[in-house]
Amino acid sequence: MQWQDGKYSSLPIEMANLAAPGRMFTGKKISKESECERLVVTISQVNGIDKSSTNYRYLYHTDKGIISITGFELARTLFFHNRHLVNAAYMANGLSQFAFINKVSSPIKISFPESTTYPVSYLSTKKARAHITWLLLDKNARNSLFSIYQSFLKNSNSIAFDFTPPCLKKWQVELSVIRDNKSGKLLVQRIESIVHAHIDDEYFGVEISHPKRKFEAELPNKEKIKFAKTPSVDIDPELDIGVIPGFSKRLHSRNSSGFSFNVPGIQGATLSGGKKVIERSIAVDDSNNFTLEKAGVGAPEAEGSAQEFDPVINQDDGFEEAKELPQKFLMFEQVVNELGNNKRVILETIKCGVFPPPKNGSRVVFQTKDQQILRFFVAILEISQTKIVMLEADTTSLVKAKGASTLILGLKDDASIHFKPKFG
Repeated sequence: MQWQDGKYSSLPIEMANLAAPGRMFTGKKISKESECERLVVTISQVNGIDKSSTNYRYLYHTDKGIISITGFELARTLFFHNRHLVNAAYMANGLSQFAFINKVSSPIKISFPESTTYPVSYLSTKKARAHITWLLLDKNARNSLFSIYQSFLKNSNSIAFDFTPPCLKKWQVELSVIRDNKSGKLLVQRIESIVHAHIDDEYFGVEISHPKRKFEAELPNKEKIKFAKTPSVDIDPELDIGVIPGFSKRLHSRNSSGFSFNVPGIQGATLSGGKKVIERSIAVDDSNNFTLEKAGVGAPEAEGSAQEFDPVINQDDGFEEAKELPQKFLMFEQVVNELGNNKRVILETIKCGVFPPPKNGSRVVFQTKDQQILRFFVAILEISQTKIVMLEADTTSLVKAKGASTLILGLKDDASIHFKPKFG
């Protein structure tokens, strides 16, 4: 990698999805990204490879002109979503050992072996399941991933990253670009999202079986729910690339939000398998009585002592939009639209969403007067180049009145990348 000061250094390949051009880091956190023109393009055909620079650039015809993307940036966003997929790309039979595929069954079944180390949490969103389905079932995707290994064998000392991308015809991608006035090309800094990954063969109702999936067992009415207390651990360990992750140590995965990989041709990929567990009421030990730890990169080893740091992408599903709009949303919408009429205010979006199922066992969002899952309203505005998020829960529809602060816990810890806090 070349840093801002012009110096070069190496990073473990497991950190590949963090290595996007124009990013600044504070430790393991992305603190800032270079601001470029953003646009969504539809790719029509490939236009060759530019081998004139150290990093090969792939050229494509789009509806907005010719775009030029480095091979590494393509591989980063197509395949390198976590360290397990990175490792699979650099193994001769990486996908063959990754999971077993049964195309004869109905629905098609993808089964992770009992010995798998792939975290079941990485399959918790629709987009993550669609991506793994695309990677395992689409022939173009499999061949492209294998070409990374083939290229590495031939050119292990080169940073050109010469591989064979899958056919991207009809794909829609959101890009951050710099316009090259000399050539007329759009030089892609970052691929921000795969808006529409086109596939020739569509799949509906794929079942993904993972042995480490856990689901709650129903308890008899008279049986009391057991209580458990999570131990106090270092949830934000310091990154130290030189240390080795250890077996049975905590997985410290960090999701870079914003990027998504959308495959409309793959619908209804569900997660199955695993074992029943007794529902427990979890209490977090907030005593802060824990030992500070380090986080290393790579596969855990017996002699390791650190937590395993694994940066991941494509782990956000967004929120489900409400099909029926409550009366209060119409009032919210009217007020926000009036704000949007101000010349100093740019109204980006206004939506009504449905609260996701709580992970702590709370039933509050289901206890509404209209039998609907509790809804919320969100609007994003821009004032003086600063984005402002307005968020309100429809607490008036609850059977028992409850303050919004008890339902909305707070922003993600990386929210400051795109949003600035405003007070007063």
